[in-house]
Amino acid sequence: MLFFAARSLAGQWDKVGSRLTHIQFGWQWIGAASVLVLVIYALLIEGWRRVLGAWDSHLPFMQAARIWFLSNLGKYVPGNIWSLTAMGVMARKRGLSAIAASGSSVIMQMVSLATGTAIVMVTSATLLGQPLLVGAAVLVLAAVLLSAPRFLPPLAVWVSTLIGRDLAPPSVPATSIWTAAIASTLSWLFYGLAFQLFVRGLLGAAPGEISSYIAVFTAAYILGFVSPIAPAGLGVREFTLAAFMTQLGLANEADAALIAIAARLWLTIVELVPSGLYIAAGANRKLLSH
Repeated sequence: MLFFAARSLAGQWDKVGSRLTHIQFGWQWIGAASVLVLVIYALLIEGWRRVLGAWDSHLPFMQAARIWFLSNLGKYVPGNIWSLTAMGVMARKRGLSAIAASGSSVIMQMVSLATGTAIVMVTSATLLGQPLLVGAAVLVLAAVLLSAPRFLPPLAVWVSTLIGRDLAPPSVPATSIWTAAIASTLSWLFYGLAFQLFVRGLLGAAPGEISSYIAVFTAAYILGFVSPIAPAGLGVREFTLAAFMTQLGLANEADAALIAIAARLWLTIVELVPSGLYIAAGANRKLLSH
């Protein structure tokens, strides 16, 4: 991540160099944004736990959080399968089904993509001043949520065949899917708010509506996520974020490039802190056991 940031800054120094000398960090806003991101992680972990229960596999929240954070480190390796593989291995060590852990994660990801796409439609239509498109997007989101318990299990099986895993389709309770959908929807909305707070802390101001920041961040995150090669959407998310911010008038080119790079470092650090704490706790337990 540091190498990517340095390379990006070097390539765009003519744009961002002068801006860097005038930055005065608003740490209270960046701190608030970081806390909100941690709340988002808690929502996503709880949503995954609810879907995991469909396979009669249950985990206490703290254990689920440990698996979720540590397996997520696999997304920094190209290929988009290492997170699922790590999740399956860690779940099996705790006496759970690896298929249940991977399958519930796939379903959670599908729910997140569906709700995120619908949110981009709603926020984009709002920005364009198209109430009919807003209504249509809301109807699409409602239809996805209502039909999710039927189409997500076979979709998860299909995805599992693509990644080479044998997955038996569970009978997923509708309440589990809807809980996951609510958690995903709230996470996208909170991500947009956290991103706006981060921009304010970085630049001293965050012009524009909250819907603009939700649309920009969600679209950039989804495009980075579906990228088959870039680890953790590296490069794809930053390019999209900077381009959309400039297009919507949220920042000029120099500020947009700086925000995109800084946001990547910020979110990486926020994610690595709890992951590092869990790794350190595991190492301490091993030392004590010896």
